[in-house]
Amino acid sequence: MLSVKEYAARQGISVGRVHQLIRTGKIHADKIGSSWVIDEAELRRQAPLSRPLSMTNSWSLIALLSGIEPENIDATARWRLEFKCIALTRTATPDLLLSGWLRERAPVRALHANPDDLADLRTDARVVLSGISDDRAGLSSEHEVEAYVDPEVAKELIREYLLVEVKNAKSAKNANVWLHLARVQADADGRAPLGLVLADLADHAGPRESQRVKEMLSNR
Repeated sequence: MLSVKEYAARQGISVGRVHQLIRTGKIHADKIGSSWVIDEAELRRQAPLSRPLSMTNSWSLIALLSGIEPENIDATARWRLEFKCIALTRTATPDLLLSGWLRERAPVRALHANPDDLADLRTDARVVLSGISDDRAGLSSEHEVEAYVDPEVAKELIREYLLVEVKNAKSAKNANVWLHLARVQADADGRAPLGLVLADLADHAGPRESQRVKEMLSNR
């Protein structure tokens, strides 16, 4: 069992937010004496327990997770984001936190491509591979491509590779291409910032991806 303070730290949210979730029934808790206690099983609840970060804070958190100094944030905002980084290392479900906090970082298009075109798309200089296609994830598959691309360039890629949009994003079984629409600066090795790779893996919500999020956070 966890105290409210312990649960808040594990989930990366405030104590006040936990009490609010208890009052509204979104977290099941038991009262012992004058204090609430929460079963650790509540950590695995799939519904996001925190509001998504603003676009600025999303990309600042991504920068911190990538070892990059974020720009255009004040000291207080930076401290709050550092607390979230710490919370990710303490929770049993960092993938759920990441997918909740960073779910508005960039639009994503789920698409289907001719399997014979995937190799060319993967090596296209206009995309920055991420998520399951990033070599650090150890999950790269020749049958799928995940990448970031400038929104204007995405139109060219969709036309040139005859990509067909698939509804329901990650859950669509016949999607084999995921294009995140954002301009991303690759590192010297041509790779996406680590924070983006972590967020993308978390969004897939599979057991392999979730495990890799934990491992990559502990090793960064």
